[in-house]
Amino acid sequence: MNAAIGGAIQGQLTARRVSNGSNMQAYPYTYTSGVLSGAKVSSENFTFNPGFRFDVEFGYNIYDWLGVSVQTGIVYNGINQYNVTTTTANTSGSLPAGSYHFSADGDLVQVPVQIDGILRWPGAMAFKPFVGGGIGAIWQQLDVNNYYAGATDVQANYCRSAFQFGYNFQVGANYTVTPGVDFYGALKLLGAFTPRIGNYDFENSYNFALEVGIQSRF
Repeated sequence: MNAAIGGAIQGQLTARRVSNGSNMQAYPYTYTSGVLSGAKVSSENFTFNPGFRFDVEFGYNIYDWLGVSVQTGIVYNGINQYNVTTTTANTSGSLPAGSYHFSADGDLVQVPVQIDGILRWPGAMAFKPFVGGGIGAIWQQLDVNNYYAGATDVQANYCRSAFQFGYNFQVGANYTVTPGVDFYGALKLLGAFTPRIGNYDFENSYNFALEVGIQSRF
C-alpha cells in the first residue's frame, strides 16, 4: 500500500472544437452571447497555476522486481488565465480583433482510477529505482467561475465534468527504512487523449507531479 503527496503542474488545455448548441464544430466560431458576442473566435485555451496531487495505491508484488497495482487519488490545479484570439470585433466594439489573456477564477480537478505495472531494480538493497505506467479512467471537472475582461467581471458559471480514457507514467526510487516500510519519491505524468469536457473538445491533456510518499509491504 502506497500513499503520496506532492506538487502538480497542469499543461495548457487548448480547445480543438466547441459546441455550437447542437454539435461540435471546428474553429473559427462566432460567439452568440456574453462579452464576446458577435466576435469570430479562432482559438481558445486555459492555463493553470501549480497545484497538488495526492495518490493512494494498492498492489501485489508478483516478484521482487515486478508489481501490479490499482491507483487512484486527486489532482487539483486552479485556473490562471482564459486566453482567446478573435479575428473580428465583438458587437459592441469594446474588444477589437486580437489576442486576449483574461485572468480567471476556477479549477480543474482530476481523479484517476488506473491499473499500473511497476518494474523495480532487483536485489536485496535499501535503495531501489523503479519505473512504471498504466492505463484506465480519469474523471475530469473543469469549473470556470468568472474571468476579467479589463475592468469587467464576466460571470462564466461554467462547470462540466466527464470520464476520459487516460494513462500514466512514473519514475522514482524507494528507500527501505525498516523491513516492510519504504519512503519513496516519484515524478509522475498523467495524460488524457483529446478529452471532451462539456462544450469543449481539447487537445491532449498532460499533468506532471513530483511526489514523496510512504510504502507499506505486508
